[in-house]
Amino acid sequence: MGAVLWLVFIAPPASLLALLQGSSFHAWWLGSLWLLPLPVALLFSVFRASSASYRWWVFQYLGVSAIAFSAAICGVLLSLFIEELRAGQSAVLLFVLFYAFALHAAHRIHLKPLEIISPKIARPQRLVQISDVHIGSRRAAYLEKVMTLVNAQKPDMLLITGDLIDENVAAESLVPLAGLNYPVFYCSGNHERYVDYQNALDIIAGHGVTVLSDASTFFDGIHILGVEDRQHIAQAQEALNALCASTDSSNSAFRVLLYHQPDLWATAVDHGIDLMLSGHTHKGQIWPFGWLVRTRYQHVAGHFRTALSHLFVSQGTGTWGPILRFGTRCEMTVIELKPEKL
Repeated sequence: MGAVLWLVFIAPPASLLALLQGSSFHAWWLGSLWLLPLPVALLFSVFRASSASYRWWVFQYLGVSAIAFSAAICGVLLSLFIEELRAGQSAVLLFVLFYAFALHAAHRIHLKPLEIISPKIARPQRLVQISDVHIGSRRAAYLEKVMTLVNAQKPDMLLITGDLIDENVAAESLVPLAGLNYPVFYCSGNHERYVDYQNALDIIAGHGVTVLSDASTFFDGIHILGVEDRQHIAQAQEALNALCASTDSSNSAFRVLLYHQPDLWATAVDHGIDLMLSGHTHKGQIWPFGWLVRTRYQHVAGHFRTALSHLFVSQGTGTWGPILRFGTRCEMTVIELKPEKL
């Protein structure tokens, strides 16, 4: 962990300074090792601090440092071909451009179309998935923007796959979810557990959202199942096994599973789930963290399928921590369910 923190948060500025001064990289890198306790202390303090404002500013700093990592790599490579000072100046310019792009990417929501054809579908239906909106890290106004775009899709239902909030937010922050002319179904994410969990669920349910905590429901011929986020995959597997055992296995409805993390798909396939929707990974949010995410999850982002089952892992509709995206994007999934043509 210490090596990763040094590589991402300390080595980049040290490398840029070395380039700008025409000095040896090794001297700057060795000299920067004494700064290693700084990002370690920041990471520990940010999870223990009671001030949301303090956490917000620390995360922005860590995000800026991660963007500098890419700029520093470019600078080091450029120094192989041009004079160090010019390479350093170019790297600083690239950092500014990378940061502007990352900031823009964190505020632009892309529509991700997904078409699924199944004999279990009686009529065409449009489902919209949002995930990892992270109100708390993001201001309440961001949810208004998200819901304006959701409404523009004219969905038959909205599915929320966890991490809707990551702070103890006021009920007013979720007002855009109330009074919709289509149903909203939700399963919890890991960040709801980091706050007052039951209060968070009560606030969400209080806006007309159906909270599926290891529960299922039917709507317009579709069987929707929701499993609470679990720290360990074995616990989630037990919950899904129990949920499927408690439902009528003879029904032929199209089954949609909402679970925050994508590592439950193998169990979902065993139970004949037609479509599983997840999020959580953010695809790493800021490069190169996506490579670290891949060491934990086999399915990091996008559409995966077997012969009879589909999995879609959203990159997330919002951002957690720094309001930056680099190498990833904010997305909203627009799912078209269609019957097989006769």
